[in-house]
Amino acid sequence: MNDLCKVLIVDDEYLVRQGIKHLLNWETEGFQMVGEAGNGKEALEMVSLVRPHIVITDIIMPVMDGEEFTRILKATFPEIEIIVLSSFSEFEYVKSTFQSGVADYILKPTLETEGLLTVLRATADKIPSLNGRNLAFSSFSPSVDSIMDKLISGYETDVDTSIIHDTFPWDSFFLLGCSMKYMINKDQKELASYKTSLVTEVARHVSQDHAKAKVHLIETEPATFMVLLNFGHKELGNITEVVRTIATEISKQEPECCWVMGDVFHHLNQLGDVYQESFLKMMDYSFFLPDRTLIIGSELPIVPKIDIKFNMNHFTDELKRKQSDTAFEYLQEHVEVLAGQYKNDVFEFKSFLSNIIFVIITLLDNTKIDTALMEEEKYSYFKKMDESRYARDAVRLLQSFLDKVKLMTTAADHKESNRLQKLLDYMHEHYADQLTLAELSKYFHFNTSYLSSYFSAHMNEGFSEYLNRIRIEKAMELLNDDSITISEISGRVGYSDHSYFCKVFKKFTGDSPSSYRRKKYKKQEK
Repeated sequence: MNDLCKVLIVDDEYLVRQGIKHLLNWETEGFQMVGEAGNGKEALEMVSLVRPHIVITDIIMPVMDGEEFTRILKATFPEIEIIVLSSFSEFEYVKSTFQSGVADYILKPTLETEGLLTVLRATADKIPSLNGRNLAFSSFSPSVDSIMDKLISGYETDVDTSIIHDTFPWDSFFLLGCSMKYMINKDQKELASYKTSLVTEVARHVSQDHAKAKVHLIETEPATFMVLLNFGHKELGNITEVVRTIATEISKQEPECCWVMGDVFHHLNQLGDVYQESFLKMMDYSFFLPDRTLIIGSELPIVPKIDIKFNMNHFTDELKRKQSDTAFEYLQEHVEVLAGQYKNDVFEFKSFLSNIIFVIITLLDNTKIDTALMEEEKYSYFKKMDESRYARDAVRLLQSFLDKVKLMTTAADHKESNRLQKLLDYMHEHYADQLTLAELSKYFHFNTSYLSSYFSAHMNEGFSEYLNRIRIEKAMELLNDDSITISEISGRVGYSDHSYFCKVFKKFTGDSPSSYRRKKYKKQEK
Protein backbone atom coordinates (compact mmCIF):
# COMPACT_ATOMS: atom_id res chain seq x y z
CA MET A 1 0.00 0.00 0.00
CA ASN A 2 1.30 3.46 -0.84
CA ASP A 3 2.05 5.86 1.99
CA LEU A 4 -0.55 8.46 2.81
CA CYS A 5 0.04 12.07 1.81
CA LYS A 6 0.76 13.88 5.10
CA VAL A 7 -0.88 17.28 5.70
CA LEU A 8 -0.26 19.95 8.34
CA ILE A 9 -2.80 22.74 9.06
CA VAL A 10 -1.65 26.18 10.23
CA ASP A 11 -4.27 28.73 11.35
CA ASP A 12 -4.60 30.85 14.47
CA GLU A 13 -8.36 30.17 14.71
CA TYR A 14 -9.12 26.89 16.47
CA LEU A 15 -12.57 26.56 14.88
CA VAL A 16 -11.12 26.98 11.39
CA ARG A 17 -8.59 24.22 12.07
CA GLN A 18 -11.34 21.96 13.42
CA GLY A 19 -13.54 22.71 10.41
CA ILE A 20 -10.82 21.76 7.94
CA LYS A 21 -9.85 18.63 9.89
CA HIS A 22 -13.39 17.30 9.75
CA LEU A 23 -14.37 18.57 6.32
CA LEU A 24 -13.50 15.24 4.72
CA ASN A 25 -12.45 11.69 5.57
CA TRP A 26 -8.76 12.25 5.04
CA GLU A 27 -7.48 8.70 5.07
CA THR A 28 -10.17 7.30 2.81
CA GLU A 29 -9.03 9.91 0.30
CA GLY A 30 -5.35 9.01 0.70
CA PHE A 31 -4.31 11.83 3.04
CA GLN A 32 -3.26 11.89 6.66
CA MET A 33 -3.66 14.85 9.02
CA VAL A 34 -0.39 14.85 10.96
CA GLY A 35 -0.73 17.99 13.03
CA GLU A 36 -1.94 21.53 13.48
CA ALA A 37 -0.37 24.79 14.63
CA GLY A 38 -1.63 28.24 15.62
CA ASN A 39 1.08 30.34 13.95
CA GLY A 40 4.13 30.12 11.71
CA LYS A 41 6.61 29.72 14.55
CA GLU A 42 4.78 26.70 15.99
CA ALA A 43 4.38 25.28 12.49
CA LEU A 44 8.12 25.40 11.74
CA GLU A 45 8.78 23.38 14.91
CA MET A 46 6.15 20.82 13.92
CA VAL A 47 7.40 20.51 10.34
CA SER A 48 10.74 19.25 11.65
CA LEU A 49 8.90 16.58 13.66
CA VAL A 50 6.17 15.33 11.33
CA ARG A 51 7.72 16.19 7.89
CA PRO A 52 4.44 16.78 6.01
CA HIS A 53 4.11 16.59 2.23
CA ILE A 54 1.64 19.51 2.17
CA VAL A 55 1.07 22.48 4.49
CA ILE A 56 -2.23 24.38 4.46
CA THR A 57 -1.58 27.80 6.02
CA ASP A 58 -3.47 30.97 6.84
CA ILE A 59 -1.91 34.35 6.00
CA ILE A 60 -2.87 36.67 8.87
CA MET A 61 -1.56 35.13 12.12
CA PRO A 62 0.16 36.37 15.31
CA VAL A 63 3.83 35.74 16.21
CA MET A 64 4.77 34.74 12.63
CA ASP A 65 2.39 35.38 9.75
CA GLY A 66 1.83 33.18 6.70
CA GLU A 67 3.99 35.22 4.35
CA GLU A 68 7.11 34.94 6.53
CA PHE A 69 6.32 31.32 7.32
CA THR A 70 6.03 30.26 3.63
CA ARG A 71 9.26 32.06 2.77
CA ILE A 72 11.23 30.32 5.56
CA LEU A 73 9.57 26.93 4.97
CA LYS A 74 10.33 26.85 1.24
CA ALA A 75 13.91 27.95 1.87
CA THR A 76 14.41 25.16 4.42
CA PHE A 77 12.19 22.42 2.99
CA PRO A 78 11.73 23.16 -0.72
CA GLU A 79 10.11 19.74 -1.30
CA ILE A 80 7.09 20.61 0.90
CA GLU A 81 4.14 22.01 -1.03
CA ILE A 82 2.13 24.90 0.43
CA ILE A 83 -1.55 25.75 0.01
CA VAL A 84 -2.57 29.21 1.27
CA LEU A 85 -5.87 29.97 3.00
CA SER A 86 -7.15 33.48 2.36
CA SER A 87 -10.09 35.81 2.77
CA PHE A 88 -11.15 37.97 -0.19
CA SER A 89 -9.74 41.03 1.57
CA GLU A 90 -6.29 39.40 1.82
CA PHE A 91 -6.00 38.39 -1.83
CA GLU A 92 -3.43 41.04 -2.79
CA TYR A 93 -1.37 39.93 0.18
CA VAL A 94 -1.64 36.31 -0.99
CA LYS A 95 -0.05 37.14 -4.33
CA SER A 96 3.26 37.91 -2.64
CA THR A 97 3.44 34.38 -1.23
CA PHE A 98 3.49 32.89 -4.75
CA GLN A 99 6.98 34.35 -5.13
CA SER A 100 8.05 31.92 -2.40
CA GLY A 101 6.73 28.93 -4.36
CA VAL A 102 3.18 28.45 -3.04
CA ALA A 103 1.37 25.71 -4.96
CA ASP A 104 -2.20 27.01 -4.72
CA TYR A 105 -4.64 28.99 -2.61
CA ILE A 106 -8.13 28.45 -1.19
CA LEU A 107 -10.57 31.23 -0.35
CA LYS A 108 -12.00 30.68 3.14
CA PRO A 109 -15.51 31.94 2.34
CA THR A 110 -15.87 29.38 -0.46
CA LEU A 111 -14.16 26.47 1.30
CA GLU A 112 -16.03 23.18 0.84
CA THR A 113 -15.21 19.48 0.63
CA GLU A 114 -14.92 19.02 -3.14
CA GLY A 115 -12.93 22.21 -3.61
CA LEU A 116 -10.47 21.30 -0.85
CA LEU A 117 -10.09 17.75 -2.19
CA THR A 118 -9.49 18.99 -5.76
CA VAL A 119 -6.71 21.35 -4.61
CA LEU A 120 -5.15 18.67 -2.38
CA ARG A 121 -5.06 16.08 -5.19
CA ALA A 122 -3.60 18.54 -7.69
CA THR A 123 -0.93 19.55 -5.18
CA ALA A 124 -0.11 15.94 -4.23
CA ASP A 125 0.42 15.13 -7.93
CA LYS A 126 3.36 17.56 -7.92
CA ILE A 127 5.19 15.65 -5.19
CA PRO A 128 7.74 13.15 -6.66
CA SER A 129 7.97 11.05 -3.49
CA LEU A 130 4.30 10.11 -3.84
CA ASN A 131 5.02 8.69 -7.32
CA GLY A 132 2.16 10.57 -8.89
CA ARG A 133 -0.41 8.05 -7.58
CA ASN A 134 -4.04 8.74 -8.33
CA LEU A 135 -5.52 9.79 -4.99
CA ALA A 136 -9.04 9.79 -6.38
CA PHE A 137 -9.04 5.99 -6.31
CA SER A 138 -7.30 5.44 -2.96
CA SER A 139 -8.84 2.86 -0.65
CA PHE A 140 -7.25 3.57 2.71
CA SER A 141 -9.22 2.88 5.88
CA PRO A 142 -9.41 5.59 8.53
CA SER A 143 -6.80 5.11 11.25
CA VAL A 144 -7.58 4.74 14.94
CA ASP A 145 -6.07 8.19 15.57
CA SER A 146 -8.33 9.88 13.02
CA ILE A 147 -11.41 8.14 14.45
CA MET A 148 -10.42 9.17 17.98
CA ASP A 149 -9.82 12.73 16.84
CA LYS A 150 -13.29 12.92 15.31
CA LEU A 151 -14.91 11.53 18.46
CA ILE A 152 -12.98 13.88 20.75
CA SER A 153 -14.03 16.83 18.57
CA GLY A 154 -17.69 15.85 18.83
CA TYR A 155 -18.16 14.39 15.34
CA GLU A 156 -20.00 11.14 14.76
CA THR A 157 -18.11 8.29 13.16
CA ASP A 158 -18.49 4.54 12.80
CA VAL A 159 -16.33 2.84 15.43
CA ASP A 160 -17.65 -0.68 14.91
CA THR A 161 -14.72 -1.76 12.76
CA SER A 162 -12.23 -4.57 13.11
CA ILE A 163 -9.35 -2.14 13.56
CA ILE A 164 -11.09 -0.55 16.53
CA HIS A 165 -11.80 -3.94 18.10
CA ASP A 166 -8.19 -5.02 17.63
CA THR A 167 -6.98 -1.84 19.34
CA PHE A 168 -9.59 -1.75 22.11
CA PRO A 169 -10.85 -5.30 22.80
CA TRP A 170 -12.24 -4.69 26.31
CA ASP A 171 -15.58 -3.30 27.50
CA SER A 172 -14.53 -0.42 29.76
CA PHE A 173 -12.72 2.85 29.11
CA PHE A 174 -11.56 5.95 30.93
CA LEU A 175 -9.41 8.96 30.10
CA LEU A 176 -6.28 9.70 32.08
CA GLY A 177 -4.35 12.92 31.62
CA CYS A 178 -2.58 15.93 33.01
CA SER A 179 -1.99 19.54 32.04
CA MET A 180 1.45 20.38 30.68
CA LYS A 181 1.06 24.15 30.90
CA TYR A 182 3.99 24.28 33.28
CA MET A 183 6.08 23.21 30.23
CA ILE A 184 4.69 26.03 28.07
CA ASN A 185 8.18 27.31 27.20
CA LYS A 186 9.26 23.96 25.78
CA ASP A 187 9.37 23.55 22.01
CA GLN A 188 7.26 21.03 20.08
CA LYS A 189 10.06 18.47 19.94
CA GLU A 190 10.57 18.48 23.70
CA LEU A 191 6.82 18.24 24.34
CA ALA A 192 6.47 15.33 21.92
CA SER A 193 9.42 13.54 23.54
CA TYR A 194 8.00 14.11 27.01
CA LYS A 195 4.59 12.78 26.01
CA THR A 196 6.20 9.64 24.60
CA SER A 197 8.06 9.06 27.86
CA LEU A 198 4.83 9.54 29.84
CA VAL A 199 2.99 7.00 27.66
CA THR A 200 5.80 4.51 28.27
CA GLU A 201 5.67 5.15 32.02
CA VAL A 202 1.88 4.79 32.21
CA ALA A 203 1.95 1.62 30.09
CA ARG A 204 4.71 0.15 32.28
CA HIS A 205 2.71 0.63 35.49
CA VAL A 206 -0.51 -0.66 33.93
CA SER A 207 1.12 -3.76 32.43
CA GLN A 208 2.55 -4.83 35.79
CA ASP A 209 -0.92 -5.71 37.09
CA HIS A 210 -3.03 -5.66 33.93
CA ALA A 211 -1.02 -7.18 31.12
CA LYS A 212 -3.95 -7.07 28.69
CA ALA A 213 -5.08 -3.47 29.39
CA LYS A 214 -4.55 -1.05 26.47
CA VAL A 215 -3.03 2.45 26.72
CA HIS A 216 -3.53 4.75 23.73
CA LEU A 217 -2.17 8.30 23.41
CA ILE A 218 -4.70 10.92 22.24
CA GLU A 219 -3.29 14.08 20.73
CA THR A 220 -5.48 17.09 21.52
CA GLU A 221 -3.71 20.30 22.49
CA PRO A 222 0.07 20.63 22.85
CA ALA A 223 -0.31 21.63 26.51
CA THR A 224 -2.33 18.52 27.43
CA PHE A 225 -1.24 14.91 27.88
CA MET A 226 -4.07 12.40 27.60
CA VAL A 227 -4.36 8.65 27.14
CA LEU A 228 -7.35 6.34 26.77
CA LEU A 229 -7.22 3.21 28.92
CA ASN A 230 -9.19 0.15 27.81
CA PHE A 231 -9.71 -2.72 30.29
CA GLY A 232 -12.19 -5.26 31.57
CA HIS A 233 -14.81 -3.79 33.92
CA LYS A 234 -13.95 -6.29 36.68
CA GLU A 235 -10.50 -4.72 36.93
CA LEU A 236 -11.70 -1.18 37.76
CA GLY A 237 -10.84 -1.28 41.48
CA ASN A 238 -7.31 -2.52 40.89
CA ILE A 239 -6.64 -0.20 37.97
CA THR A 240 -7.69 2.83 40.06
CA GLU A 241 -4.93 1.97 42.50
CA VAL A 242 -2.50 1.66 39.60
CA VAL A 243 -3.48 5.19 38.50
CA ARG A 244 -2.91 6.41 42.05
CA THR A 245 0.57 4.89 41.97
CA ILE A 246 1.29 6.53 38.60
CA ALA A 247 0.26 9.97 39.92
CA THR A 248 2.33 9.55 43.08
CA GLU A 249 5.45 8.35 41.28
CA ILE A 250 5.43 10.95 38.51
CA SER A 251 4.61 13.82 40.90
CA LYS A 252 7.95 13.13 42.61
CA GLN A 253 9.67 14.12 39.37
CA GLU A 254 7.09 16.70 38.26
CA PRO A 255 5.51 18.29 41.38
CA GLU A 256 3.31 20.56 39.26
CA CYS A 257 1.75 17.66 37.38
CA CYS A 258 -1.82 16.98 38.54
CA TRP A 259 -3.41 13.84 37.06
CA VAL A 260 -7.09 13.50 36.25
CA MET A 261 -8.87 10.16 36.02
CA GLY A 262 -12.09 10.54 34.03
CA ASP A 263 -15.40 8.74 34.47
CA VAL A 264 -15.61 5.14 33.26
CA PHE A 265 -17.68 4.52 30.10
CA HIS A 266 -18.46 1.37 28.12
CA HIS A 267 -18.66 2.30 24.46
CA LEU A 268 -16.14 4.24 22.39
CA ASN A 269 -18.94 6.32 20.87
CA GLN A 270 -19.26 7.97 24.31
CA LEU A 271 -15.71 9.32 24.13
CA GLY A 272 -16.66 12.78 22.82
CA ASP A 273 -19.40 13.35 25.40
CA VAL A 274 -17.24 12.15 28.29
CA TYR A 275 -14.35 14.35 27.14
CA GLN A 276 -16.41 17.52 26.59
CA GLU A 277 -18.89 17.26 29.47
CA SER A 278 -16.80 15.68 32.20
CA PHE A 279 -13.07 15.28 31.62
CA LEU A 280 -12.30 18.87 30.56
CA LYS A 281 -14.17 20.21 33.59
CA MET A 282 -12.20 17.91 35.89
CA MET A 283 -8.97 19.11 34.29
CA ASP A 284 -9.98 22.64 35.31
CA TYR A 285 -10.61 21.54 38.92
CA SER A 286 -6.84 21.34 39.43
CA PHE A 287 -6.74 25.16 39.11
CA PHE A 288 -8.62 25.40 42.42
CA LEU A 289 -7.07 22.27 43.98
CA PRO A 290 -3.31 22.91 43.68
CA ASP A 291 -2.18 20.40 46.30
CA ARG A 292 -3.72 17.34 44.65
CA THR A 293 -1.63 14.99 42.53
CA LEU A 294 -4.70 13.04 41.38
CA ILE A 295 -8.30 14.09 40.79
CA ILE A 296 -10.96 11.35 40.70
CA GLY A 297 -14.54 12.57 40.48
CA SER A 298 -15.93 10.23 43.13
CA GLU A 299 -13.27 11.29 45.65
CA LEU A 300 -13.76 15.06 45.37
CA PRO A 301 -15.13 16.87 48.43
CA ILE A 302 -18.76 17.96 48.31
CA VAL A 303 -18.72 21.76 48.24
CA PRO A 304 -22.17 23.38 48.05
CA LYS A 305 -22.22 25.95 45.28
CA ILE A 306 -22.65 29.40 46.77
CA ASP A 307 -24.29 31.75 44.30
CA ILE A 308 -23.05 35.12 45.53
CA LYS A 309 -22.99 38.23 43.41
CA PHE A 310 -20.32 40.85 43.71
CA ASN A 311 -21.85 44.31 44.18
CA MET A 312 -19.64 46.35 41.88
CA ASN A 313 -21.58 49.56 42.60
CA HIS A 314 -20.99 49.19 46.33
CA PHE A 315 -17.30 48.44 45.72
CA THR A 316 -16.73 51.47 43.47
CA ASP A 317 -18.75 53.77 45.77
CA GLU A 318 -16.51 52.80 48.69
CA LEU A 319 -13.41 53.56 46.62
CA LYS A 320 -14.81 56.92 45.53
CA ARG A 321 -15.46 57.74 49.17
CA LYS A 322 -11.80 56.90 49.84
CA GLN A 323 -12.81 53.88 51.92
CA SER A 324 -10.29 51.61 50.20
CA ASP A 325 -9.76 49.40 53.27
CA THR A 326 -13.49 48.62 53.44
CA ALA A 327 -13.71 48.10 49.66
CA PHE A 328 -10.68 45.81 49.52
CA GLU A 329 -11.85 43.79 52.51
CA TYR A 330 -15.20 43.24 50.77
CA LEU A 331 -13.38 42.22 47.56
CA GLN A 332 -11.01 39.82 49.32
CA GLU A 333 -13.87 38.07 51.15
CA HIS A 334 -15.66 37.56 47.82
CA VAL A 335 -12.52 36.28 46.07
CA GLU A 336 -11.82 33.85 48.93
CA VAL A 337 -15.29 32.34 48.50
CA LEU A 338 -14.86 32.07 44.71
CA ALA A 339 -11.44 30.42 45.04
CA GLY A 340 -12.93 27.79 47.36
CA GLN A 341 -15.45 26.63 44.72
CA TYR A 342 -13.49 24.16 42.57
CA LYS A 343 -16.36 23.81 40.09
CA ASN A 344 -16.21 27.49 39.15
CA ASP A 345 -15.28 28.37 35.58
CA VAL A 346 -11.55 29.17 35.42
CA PHE A 347 -11.93 31.70 32.61
CA GLU A 348 -14.69 33.56 34.48
CA PHE A 349 -12.62 33.59 37.68
CA LYS A 350 -9.59 35.09 35.94
CA SER A 351 -11.76 37.55 34.00
CA PHE A 352 -13.36 38.78 37.22
CA LEU A 353 -9.98 39.48 38.82
CA SER A 354 -8.68 41.19 35.68
CA ASN A 355 -11.82 43.31 35.50
CA ILE A 356 -11.33 44.41 39.11
CA ILE A 357 -7.80 45.57 38.26
CA PHE A 358 -9.14 47.48 35.26
CA VAL A 359 -11.91 49.14 37.33
CA ILE A 360 -9.52 50.24 40.10
CA ILE A 361 -7.01 51.74 37.66
CA THR A 362 -9.84 53.57 35.87
CA LEU A 363 -11.09 55.02 39.18
CA LEU A 364 -7.58 56.08 40.18
CA ASP A 365 -7.26 57.98 36.91
CA ASN A 366 -9.95 60.34 38.19
CA THR A 367 -7.98 61.21 41.33
CA LYS A 368 -4.78 63.11 42.03
CA ILE A 369 -2.81 59.85 42.08
CA ASP A 370 -0.26 59.48 39.29
CA THR A 371 -1.28 56.21 37.62
CA ALA A 372 0.97 56.47 34.53
CA LEU A 373 3.23 53.61 35.63
CA MET A 374 0.30 51.44 36.71
CA GLU A 375 -1.40 52.12 33.37
CA GLU A 376 1.72 50.79 31.61
CA GLU A 377 1.76 47.71 33.85
CA LYS A 378 -1.96 47.02 33.33
CA TYR A 379 -1.52 44.66 30.40
CA SER A 380 1.30 42.89 32.20
CA TYR A 381 -1.14 42.16 35.03
CA PHE A 382 -3.71 40.87 32.52
CA LYS A 383 -1.12 38.59 30.89
CA LYS A 384 0.10 37.21 34.21
CA MET A 385 -3.48 36.67 35.33
CA ASP A 386 -4.25 34.73 32.15
CA GLU A 387 -1.14 32.59 32.65
CA SER A 388 -1.84 31.85 36.34
CA ARG A 389 -1.37 28.14 36.95
CA TYR A 390 -3.55 28.01 40.07
CA ALA A 391 -6.26 30.10 41.71
CA ARG A 392 -3.91 30.92 44.56
CA ASP A 393 -1.42 32.39 42.05
CA ALA A 394 -4.15 34.59 40.57
CA VAL A 395 -5.24 35.70 44.06
CA ARG A 396 -1.63 36.53 45.01
CA LEU A 397 -1.29 38.59 41.86
CA LEU A 398 -4.44 40.52 42.75
CA GLN A 399 -3.16 41.02 46.30
CA SER A 400 0.15 42.31 44.96
CA PHE A 401 -1.79 44.81 42.86
CA LEU A 402 -3.94 45.90 45.81
CA ASP A 403 -0.84 46.35 47.99
CA LYS A 404 0.66 48.61 45.34
CA VAL A 405 -2.58 50.62 45.16
CA LYS A 406 -2.57 51.01 48.96
CA LEU A 407 1.01 52.32 48.89
CA MET A 408 0.13 54.77 46.13
CA THR A 409 -3.01 56.01 47.86
CA THR A 410 -1.20 56.33 51.21
CA ALA A 411 1.56 58.37 49.58
CA ALA A 412 -1.01 60.46 47.73
CA ASP A 413 -3.04 60.98 50.93
CA HIS A 414 0.10 62.10 52.75
CA LYS A 415 0.87 64.54 49.96
CA GLU A 416 -2.71 65.77 49.94
CA SER A 417 -2.64 66.09 53.74
CA ASN A 418 0.37 68.39 53.52
CA ARG A 419 -1.30 70.32 50.75
CA LEU A 420 -4.51 70.64 52.76
CA GLN A 421 -2.61 71.85 55.82
CA LYS A 422 -0.95 74.57 53.75
CA LEU A 423 -4.38 75.55 52.43
CA LEU A 424 -5.81 75.77 55.98
CA ASP A 425 -2.79 77.73 57.21
CA TYR A 426 -3.31 80.17 54.35
CA MET A 427 -7.00 80.63 55.31
CA HIS A 428 -6.06 81.28 58.95
CA GLU A 429 -3.54 83.92 57.83
CA HIS A 430 -5.80 85.63 55.28
CA TYR A 431 -9.24 85.25 56.87
CA ALA A 432 -9.68 89.05 56.97
CA ASP A 433 -9.21 89.33 53.20
CA GLN A 434 -12.05 88.98 50.70
CA LEU A 435 -11.19 85.29 50.36
CA THR A 436 -13.16 83.25 47.76
CA LEU A 437 -13.11 79.63 46.71
CA ALA A 438 -12.12 80.62 43.18
CA GLU A 439 -9.12 82.66 44.38
CA LEU A 440 -8.01 79.91 46.72
CA SER A 441 -8.30 77.29 43.91
CA LYS A 442 -6.19 79.43 41.62
CA TYR A 443 -3.53 80.05 44.26
CA PHE A 444 -3.17 76.32 45.10
CA HIS A 445 -3.71 75.06 41.52
CA PHE A 446 -6.95 73.23 42.29
CA ASN A 447 -9.97 72.84 40.08
CA THR A 448 -12.68 74.94 41.82
CA SER A 449 -15.36 72.25 41.83
CA TYR A 450 -12.83 69.63 42.92
CA LEU A 451 -11.66 71.84 45.79
CA SER A 452 -15.23 72.37 46.91
CA SER A 453 -15.98 68.61 47.13
CA TYR A 454 -12.49 67.87 48.47
CA PHE A 455 -12.92 70.42 51.25
CA SER A 456 -16.30 69.01 52.25
CA ALA A 457 -14.96 65.44 52.30
CA HIS A 458 -11.90 66.23 54.43
CA MET A 459 -13.26 68.93 56.77
CA ASN A 460 -16.87 67.70 57.06
CA GLU A 461 -18.08 71.20 56.20
CA GLY A 462 -18.02 73.48 53.18
CA PHE A 463 -15.46 76.16 52.39
CA SER A 464 -17.72 79.10 53.32
CA GLU A 465 -18.78 77.53 56.60
CA TYR A 466 -15.18 76.81 57.57
CA LEU A 467 -14.07 80.37 56.69
CA ASN A 468 -16.95 81.83 58.73
CA ARG A 469 -15.94 79.64 61.67
CA ILE A 470 -12.36 81.02 61.57
CA ARG A 471 -13.66 84.60 61.42
CA ILE A 472 -16.18 84.19 64.24
CA GLU A 473 -13.58 82.51 66.50
CA LYS A 474 -11.27 85.49 65.87
CA ALA A 475 -14.16 87.91 66.53
CA MET A 476 -14.86 86.19 69.87
CA GLU A 477 -11.24 86.88 70.90
CA LEU A 478 -11.47 90.54 69.86
CA LEU A 479 -14.75 91.04 71.80
CA ASN A 480 -12.77 90.56 75.01
CA ASP A 481 -11.21 93.95 74.34
CA ASP A 482 -13.92 96.55 75.04
CA SER A 483 -11.81 99.28 73.44
CA ILE A 484 -12.63 97.87 70.00
CA THR A 485 -16.09 98.53 68.68
CA ILE A 486 -18.22 95.73 67.29
CA SER A 487 -18.35 97.52 63.93
CA GLU A 488 -14.54 97.66 63.87
CA ILE A 489 -14.30 93.99 64.81
CA SER A 490 -16.62 93.15 61.92
CA GLY A 491 -14.22 94.77 59.45
CA ARG A 492 -11.12 93.27 61.07
CA VAL A 493 -12.36 89.68 60.64
CA GLY A 494 -13.37 90.15 56.98
CA TYR A 495 -17.02 91.29 57.03
CA SER A 496 -17.72 94.56 55.23
CA ASP A 497 -21.42 94.29 56.06
CA HIS A 498 -21.95 94.81 59.84
CA SER A 499 -25.48 93.36 59.87
CA TYR A 500 -24.34 90.23 58.03
CA PHE A 501 -21.53 89.81 60.56
CA CYS A 502 -24.04 89.93 63.42
CA LYS A 503 -26.24 87.37 61.70
CA VAL A 504 -23.36 84.93 61.14
CA PHE A 505 -22.06 85.47 64.68
CA LYS A 506 -25.43 84.59 66.21
CA LYS A 507 -25.68 81.48 64.01
CA PHE A 508 -22.39 80.13 65.38
CA THR A 509 -22.65 81.27 69.04
CA GLY A 510 -26.38 81.66 69.71
CA ASP A 511 -25.82 85.29 70.78
CA SER A 512 -25.42 88.62 69.05
CA PRO A 513 -21.90 90.20 69.34
CA SER A 514 -23.14 92.74 71.94
CA SER A 515 -24.92 90.09 74.01
CA TYR A 516 -21.84 87.85 73.87
CA ARG A 517 -19.66 90.78 75.13
CA ARG A 518 -22.06 91.61 78.04
CA LYS A 519 -22.15 87.97 79.20
CA LYS A 520 -18.36 87.89 79.05
CA TYR A 521 -18.10 91.00 81.28
CA LYS A 522 -20.57 89.59 83.84
CA LYS A 523 -18.52 86.43 84.17
CA GLN A 524 -15.34 88.46 84.67
CA GLU A 525 -17.04 90.63 87.36
CA LYS A 526 -18.03 87.55 89.31
